[in-house]
Amino acid sequence: KHEVGTCYRCHSTIEPMVSKQWFVKMEPLAKPAIESVEKGEIKFVPERFTKNYLNWMKGTRDWCISRQLWWGHQIPAWYCDDCGHVTVSRTDACECEACHSKNIHRDPDVLDTWFSSALWPFSTLGWPDKDSEDLKFWYPTSVMVTGYDIIFFWVARMIFSGLEQMKDIPFPTVFIHGLVRDDKGRKMSKSLGNGIDPLEMADTYGADALRFNLITGNSPGNDMRFYVEKCGAMRNFANKLWNASRFVMMNLTIDKNELPETLELEDKWVLSKLNTLSKEVCENLDKYEIGIAAAKIYDFIWDTYCDWYIELTKPRLNSGDEARARSAQQVLLYVLTDILKLLHPFMPFITEEIWQALPHDGEALMIARYPEYTESLAFPA
Repeated sequence: KHEVGTCYRCHSTIEPMVSKQWFVKMEPLAKPAIESVEKGEIKFVPERFTKNYLNWMKGTRDWCISRQLWWGHQIPAWYCDDCGHVTVSRTDACECEACHSKNIHRDPDVLDTWFSSALWPFSTLGWPDKDSEDLKFWYPTSVMVTGYDIIFFWVARMIFSGLEQMKDIPFPTVFIHGLVRDDKGRKMSKSLGNGIDPLEMADTYGADALRFNLITGNSPGNDMRFYVEKCGAMRNFANKLWNASRFVMMNLTIDKNELPETLELEDKWVLSKLNTLSKEVCENLDKYEIGIAAAKIYDFIWDTYCDWYIELTKPRLNSGDEARARSAQQVLLYVLTDILKLLHPFMPFITEEIWQALPHDGEALMIARYPEYTESLAFPA
């Protein structure tokens, strides 16, 4: 018994055929790429994926870069039909560089997709023009976000291509996420027919609900299961925020976002919790704990703000005491504005829409300063 290779598309039996291919010598490229990670110039998050990278790079063989496909970057090699010389040129060759015969033909092969993709960090910024302003400003970039299944195919190749062509690393941090699997834990694939069309999900539940579904319950480097029902739950969350915002707007008589001089007990309570939330969310995001940060914002909005604080302000809003009602409005608006800022990277559409309808300073929520911890709003007692 032996394994018989089959085509991954049509499942026909594959017969081996020896043919000439182009290779890249890997040893001189792999050495600096290994050293840059071992020295800590490039860090993987989570750290455990450093081992995967180093194992692949230390065991790498010469890389076959030619492919017999219809599309791709065509290999820049021309064969002379008279003397057999191979001309490799940066510009299209018009004649054989050895015998000057015009009787030449180009290699029909194209470069491996991953070879082209490996050039992405600098080829998109004006390279090989080293004086390109974009290249000077954006290379190296700060964070590379990708899945663990293409660490070797893409990340490693971007690293050694950057070191070879630019003499510098392409990015100092590689943030690895898991794969999105179906509700049974299977990888989504065309052959299984278990893929989810994100456009359909966005049409049904909203793009924000889809984004928040993928962000919550997600930890760096680990796979997650996609449940359609969770999109429904996240749409409910968006509705909760929308309704809370409508309540605030219906009760607003102020046109400026500022805190009152005198704070009541429940005001200090909600502001102190918001202050702690801002601090923790920033810490979580700095550690790439995006799912944890999103869950904390969700809990604060649903529980602290909607279920408790809004209810606590209703007697003041309806008391007939103008000063107490105004101070309640000011804190309601202040907290809602900061909530929208905290939530904006996760649910950008609904937050921008609500913020534009509230009294605000600045052109857009997207470019507003992210909330930070403020000592004056800490009321631990």
